[in-house]
Amino acid sequence: MSVLDVPSAKAHLNIAGNANDAELQAFIDAAEAAISTRIGPLATTAVTRQVRGGGTALVLPVTPAISLTSVTPLDGTALTLGDLSLDTATGMVTYAATHQVFWAPRYTVVYQAGWATLPGDLLLAVKELVRHLWATQRGGATRPGSKPSETLANTLPGSAYTLPNRVEQLLAPYIRTGFY
Repeated sequence: MSVLDVPSAKAHLNIAGNANDAELQAFIDAAEAAISTRIGPLATTAVTRQVRGGGTALVLPVTPAISLTSVTPLDGTALTLGDLSLDTATGMVTYAATHQVFWAPRYTVVYQAGWATLPGDLLLAVKELVRHLWATQRGGATRPGSKPSETLANTLPGSAYTLPNRVEQLLAPYIRTGFY
C-alpha cells in the first residue's frame, strides 16, 4: 500500500493528464522502497520475528514499533502483554516491573511496525524522491550556464543520484544507527 497516491504525486510534480499514471506509480513504489530500507516501513505492517532473550530487554529489528500482538518464548506460553512495556521509537520491549528478565534464549514476537499516520516530513521526503527520480528519468533540463557542481548539488557523494541531500535531511531524524 502506497503512502503517496498518484493524484498527490501529480500535484507535487505539476503533471496534468493521466497518460503516465502507471509509470508514475512505479516511481512512487521505487521511492517508498528506497526510503523504507533506510528508516523502516512507512505504513502499518505486521511483523513476526524471533529475537534474542536472556536479558532485561528484547530488541525488535523493525521499527518504529506501533504495538505488540504477542511475545512467546520458543518453548513456552505467551507472555501477558499487560506486563510488558514497548518503547515505540527504539523497539525495546521491557517488563513494566523493574528487574525482570526475559529468561528464554529466544522469543517469537508478533507486532505492528511502521506508522499509523506518516509524519509530514517523511511524506515530503517520498514526494521529493519521486520528483528527483522523475526528473532524472525525463532528462531534467539544467539552467543555461550552470556549473556541474550546481547540477550535482542535490546528491550525496557516492550515491549516484539515488538520494538527494534534501531527502537525506528529511530522513535524518528517523535513521537508527548501529542496529542493522
